[in-house]
Amino acid sequence: MTDTNSPWTYNVLCGLCATGFYCTGAGLFQMTVLPSFILLVGGSNFDVGFAEGLQGLTNLIFALPVGYIADKWSRRACIRIGASLSLLSGACLLLAVLLATADNSTAFAILCAALGLQGICDGIMNGPLVALMDDSCPAGRRSDVETMNAVVYEAASSVGPLVGLVVFLYSGNTWSLSSMKLVIALGVLICQLAIFPCFFMDDRRALGECSEAVHLQERLVGDSGGARELVERNQRASCFGLITVGRVRLVLFLNEVILCLGAGMTVKFFPVFFKQEGHINPALLQAVFASLSALTVVSTLISARISKCAGRLQVIIPCYAVGITCTILLGLLRPYYTVPGVMLPVFLLRCSSMWGAFPLLGSVIADYTPKAQRGRWKALGSITAMGWSGSAAVGGALIDHFGYGITFAITGCLQSLALPTMCSLMPLVAKESELLAAADRTCADDSTSHASEISMQDV
Repeated sequence: MTDTNSPWTYNVLCGLCATGFYCTGAGLFQMTVLPSFILLVGGSNFDVGFAEGLQGLTNLIFALPVGYIADKWSRRACIRIGASLSLLSGACLLLAVLLATADNSTAFAILCAALGLQGICDGIMNGPLVALMDDSCPAGRRSDVETMNAVVYEAASSVGPLVGLVVFLYSGNTWSLSSMKLVIALGVLICQLAIFPCFFMDDRRALGECSEAVHLQERLVGDSGGARELVERNQRASCFGLITVGRVRLVLFLNEVILCLGAGMTVKFFPVFFKQEGHINPALLQAVFASLSALTVVSTLISARISKCAGRLQVIIPCYAVGITCTILLGLLRPYYTVPGVMLPVFLLRCSSMWGAFPLLGSVIADYTPKAQRGRWKALGSITAMGWSGSAAVGGALIDHFGYGITFAITGCLQSLALPTMCSLMPLVAKESELLAAADRTCADDSTSHASEISMQDV
């Protein structure tokens, strides 16, 4: 008998394939090579921040109206438009790579145009694409999808640095312009393969009410003990009544903004930091990021397993606390910057602990986002991408004036502001075991009724 509560639906599988192709290509250059390439072509850390910030700005401008259109019109159409525009972005980036020389203003301008176009593509695709995946997964199983998506993301991302490692070793293991050009060009071509599964995603293959927000699934709640616990949670409030279950999504969005504002100030500069302050060669840096992906996969799987018993927020909060502490340590351990045995483990622990908990946070966000508003909320979440990329300009300016240490410490202090608000949500956010126990019926009837609606639309 088919598992009618299975999260592995058509749109989810297409989304996972798109993630795999895109991350394999992007892993080749975005985190490791692109910042150094922009620094060489542009000439300063501010240029790195400006180019990355431009990507976030265009994302913000286009994401909000597109998210509204996706909710009111068609997620599929928005995804296909974004996939088509990504071809133009890739062509511009390849042209910039072809023309690039040290301090080349023309190549830098084209590179900025390519990143700006990529921001538009992200704004058009990411909101509707992720919203359609959420629409196609039943509540209570979203951490499985988010975990698998993260595993695919990290596994594919680790392939990129490994290929980059081989390319760098073949070309002399130096940060030469020719080596970086080859790595970026190969990565861009692989990224374009993600377009094909994106074109196959379809609104009509989404689920019905069983994929709705947790607090809105009244007809799926029965009389079991789990259902009573869920009803009780939905009636609770925290922070003197200011935070209710209907406001969980808003609080989570504010947390996203805080975390990404801090991350954008530092994460994009980690490769440059290890190159300039740690004097790490290209092959070792590629190996570090490849191992980081493997560690993040392990951290993701362990976090997901523990969350099934302890609860998702109960795992997320300690993981983020560890990561924030490590970020501050990266700033305070200046005497050890040239000691890889000290700095690299702190860096790996910082990233693997925070990134390993991110899929759980994503599943909580999806469970408390109303279905009819998912495109808009995902688009609004692009403000966090603006925070991620836009704050890179601030981070670049801080690094140029004060150095990496102070900037990393500021980042950690800023991100720590998100921890108290996460703690305030613990009484309200349901465990997935409670959601599954509360299901009075499977998704079979729900999917059947939704399918009949689709067939009527096709008549």
